[in-house]
Amino acid sequence: MLIDGTVLIVDSDDKTRDIVSESAVKHGEIPMSCSSCWEALSLLKDHPFKVVFCSDRLPDREYPEVIWAAKSTPVIVLSRLAEWEPCLAAMQAGAFDYIACPPFGVEVDRILSSALNEHSQPVKQWASAA
Repeated sequence: MLIDGTVLIVDSDDKTRDIVSESAVKHGEIPMSCSSCWEALSLLKDHPFKVVFCSDRLPDREYPEVIWAAKSTPVIVLSRLAEWEPCLAAMQAGAFDYIACPPFGVEVDRILSSALNEHSQPVKQWASAA
């Protein structure tokens, strides 16, 4: 029986995937990982995820494609560049948040908790004045 993951991790670095996976498990989530944009796009099409972590350096395509494919699912961008401009670019592309790599477990925990909380919030319906 195949169990679908609830947190998708898209990164070619084993250590980064391990750190994020450990945080997901601590939060009671099931991590699922891949190392390319192509794999991520395929998984996003077939599986509902609560949160996506995605490297800003994918071997086959650009990470904003993962953000767009995730639609309303929060995407946290993982970056090897600890500079302001890449962070701003990720946020402008629609990222939920941005983490410099290698990530610290406590930072991943904090951001994952925030993303899971936002994902679980019901969409507010605004009553129209009639």
